[in-house]
Amino acid sequence: MKISEIAYKLNELSKSSEYNIGKLQEIRKKILGLTIRPGSNIFSAQTISDKEGWAFHHGGRTELQFNIGFENELLRYGIAFSLEPSRTLPDISIFNTQILILNSKIRESPEFFYDYKMWWEDESHSRSEMINVCEIPDDLIKRGMFIFIGKIMDRANIDYNKILVVFDYLLEVYKLVLDPERKVKLINEDNPKNFIFDAVAKNLPEARKFTTTEINTNLDIRHTILQRWLYNELIKIYGKENVSLENPILNKRIDVVVKTGNEYYFYEVKTGNSVQDCIRQAIGQLLEYAHLNGKKNADKLVIASEFEPTIESKEFLKYLRDNYLIPIEYYWIKI
Repeated sequence: MKISEIAYKLNELSKSSEYNIGKLQEIRKKILGLTIRPGSNIFSAQTISDKEGWAFHHGGRTELQFNIGFENELLRYGIAFSLEPSRTLPDISIFNTQILILNSKIRESPEFFYDYKMWWEDESHSRSEMINVCEIPDDLIKRGMFIFIGKIMDRANIDYNKILVVFDYLLEVYKLVLDPERKVKLINEDNPKNFIFDAVAKNLPEARKFTTTEINTNLDIRHTILQRWLYNELIKIYGKENVSLENPILNKRIDVVVKTGNEYYFYEVKTGNSVQDCIRQAIGQLLEYAHLNGKKNADKLVIASEFEPTIESKEFLKYLRDNYLIPIEYYWIKI
């Protein structure tokens, strides 16, 4: 499959009202103060290279760009800075402020990028290893560098929904970098909808068989395995009509939602290094989902991981319930 086929498919699917990323060019028009919208698609013929195996969003040459590209048998998808000068980019110093703002986001909200990776390549095509997301150091901000933050998937099993969900998630970073004063709001941000339970739109992750190495080393795949297991277990308890997978809430998605009577339970699956790490990663995310728009969306918040809860973790969550009245619990996924 060519990169252009993937790019054009993403263009097509992004038109759904389910995604904010499909309105990228309208958002860019407002942020940049353009008189004419620069097209209606994420990717264009001018920003796709089948020969090189990459694509970036139309207009992304001089800004933080949404980027996809082949990595041998894998496909990368996420955001990137391309610091290669060209006729449309004679001076890479245009990126200095953008990188400064991104670094501030990484420093202040490291949990936002907890399951993302980053790597870079210089003009001689020398590649770094994939590492956890960290602030971009000064020595990388130079001519010819390509700096990428995102995820990877098997290019033979493309999950377009997963790519678009990640793009929607990273749209928050894009807007922050290009519009730090938040002068332009996301589509529907002026009149956001409350949480709506949707057991129909399940978007079950790709059910192909993963290799043992993939299961044990790839965080995305590990998350998919755990999420699928949790989803199936909750269906046994509450019934298929009462369990929603990847339930949308604004431009975000909740891993699993359970409806029981008039109550809703939000579950977030984490793949941290320990039960304490998973709790730390999940708390802020669950609280945000539960109170988006300043309203109560959930009656119970549940952190799910494959680690056995410790005495300390049980006491900590009990303390939050008793002293802060946060209805938070832990679910041990016993695969």
